[in-house]
Amino acid sequence: MQRRTLLGAAAPAVLAAAGARAQTARSYATRPVRIIVGVAPGVGTIDLTARAVAEVMAESLGQPVVVDNRPGAASIIAVEAAARSPADGHVLFMGGVDAIVHSFLLAGRQPMDPFTDFTPISRATRDHWMVVANPELGVNTLADLARVGKQRSGELNYASFGVGTLFHLVPARLAQRLGFEAVHVPYRGDFTSDLLAGRVSYVVQPTALLLPHVLAGRLKALAVLSPERIPQLPDVPTIAEAGYPDLGFNMGIILFAPGGTPPAIVFQINAAYDRAAKAPAVRSRLADLSLETVGGSVQEATDYTRWMLNFIDDMREKVLGAAR
Repeated sequence: MQRRTLLGAAAPAVLAAAGARAQTARSYATRPVRIIVGVAPGVGTIDLTARAVAEVMAESLGQPVVVDNRPGAASIIAVEAAARSPADGHVLFMGGVDAIVHSFLLAGRQPMDPFTDFTPISRATRDHWMVVANPELGVNTLADLARVGKQRSGELNYASFGVGTLFHLVPARLAQRLGFEAVHVPYRGDFTSDLLAGRVSYVVQPTALLLPHVLAGRLKALAVLSPERIPQLPDVPTIAEAGYPDLGFNMGIILFAPGGTPPAIVFQINAAYDRAAKAPAVRSRLADLSLETVGGSVQEATDYTRWMLNFIDDMREKVLGAAR
């Protein structure tokens, strides 16, 4: 398998041929639609987003839309459950490309293919990530974290939702750039209580999970990874302002259907998600967590999936020494 090459080839032109027909087609859904996510209820961007859009998607599809939580194994359990489901639009997967490809690689298994085992439907979110530390660490800036990390090299740790996920790779890369060794602690579920108690030193996470604790002063935000400061934390510098522009990005999650889902169904799901993403109530609910829904076309979802796959390849190469 060659580095930085797609595992499969997308065929958006095939989907485009069915786009206009799908806009007027009768809803395919004959029973509840499940969105499988690889995290526990209430944990992180993926679950929060899925729950926020479910009601509006249900209105469009004419059936209930429910969130099916399958945590564990860096989302491999959820990915496999979704990929093995019938390709009829009644089971979807919401998550990142890292779960589909790189989690399998680090588990020593053949990875899934985001373009054949799955079909990208819509870019779900544009996430703002931030570096957050426990206040007992005594750091207020990334420069402080670098100083403490070097003084206590090998003692600091960071939490993630599993080996090979961006929640692992990004804080590992941050420690590399700051010049200290840190211990990775993967969690099956929520790590927040351990972070609040000081058993976890720092994390790099989307703002959705930890922003309330930062605003309450229970955690300390050191930098945001977006190219711009975010309204909820106007005094927190960007990572570029802190001197590390190469670590800046806006990540997001994607809504997928199993591979082989008929194009007309793909476009109906895309239209349902796009409507939900633009609903004022949904946007307001997620904006409070500094989370933006995106939506857009199937082609845009395909292009973003390709970009995300290459980004994670680069991150894997820098942290682990090999992309794929």
